[in-house]
This record gives sequence, structure tokens and C-alpha cells, in this order.
Amino acid sequence: DSSSDTGNVYNLTNSTWPIDPPYYKGRFSNGPIWIEKLGISNLINYAYGGATTDNNLVQSYTDFNMIVPGVRQQIITYKNITDFNKINFNRIIYIIWAGANDYSYNISLSASTVVKSLINGINDLIQIGAKHFLIVNQLPLQAYP
Repeated sequence: DSSSDTGNVYNLTNSTWPIDPPYYKGRFSNGPIWIEKLGISNLINYAYGGATTDNNLVQSYTDFNMIVPGVRQQIITYKNITDFNKINFNRIIYIIWAGANDYSYNISLSASTVVKSLINGINDLIQIGAKHFLIVNQLPLQAYP
């Protein structure tokens, strides 16, 4: 989602959203975001601001109503463009941080529905050989403005 997007929505919208300034170089932030501060030189980032866990559960979109891939669709893209013969799964960590937008777009969703959707995506990655995951928990929704 937008907490991890390093410019995918910016590229999707032909550099029109998020607006720079006040946003920083296509991030939904006024500076580099957390994933960039980890110093991963070969980072491949599929995150899109506005993404949900799965577009088949809740449709993802930008502020301009452009459809963005949900996490499950991002995983499908990854599977379709990656040569897994060149992947050393022992040296890769898959970081997933999603779910808040599911509730933003459909407040009636249960937590178990969103978690199940995330688990489906994780299982897709496990099926191709993924071993190491960092699943970032959601911030308390009552703390959002």
C-alpha cells in the first residue's frame, strides 16, 4: 500500500499522483519511506498506494480512480515475470504490509476475511518456493485520522 510504494502509483499515473511537492519523488511521504531506509540495494518493490489484499475481494484504486493491483495481483505479476531457476529462496525475504485499504474501501469486512486474503497470497508465494516472510501488522484503525 502507500506505506511501501516507492513510485509505482506515480509511474502508473504518468507522474501526476502523488504530487511532488509536497510528496517526495512519487512516495506517499515527504521523504524516503521505511523500505528504502533498510538499504536493500537490489530491492524489487511491487507495492502500490491504494492496494488491497486482493482485487477479487475489494477493488484497489488510486485517488484518480485508476485500478491498481492488489497484493494477490502483485504476486501473480511477480510469478509471471520471474525466472525461478535464478532465484535463491534462502536469500530472499518477502515483505507484505497490506490490509488497511481493504477496510477503508469496505468497512464491513471482518478481520478474518482480510487475514484469509493475506494468507492466500502468502500461500501463493510458498507454492513457488518462498521461505522467508516479514508480515507487517496493521496500525490500530482507531488511531487513523
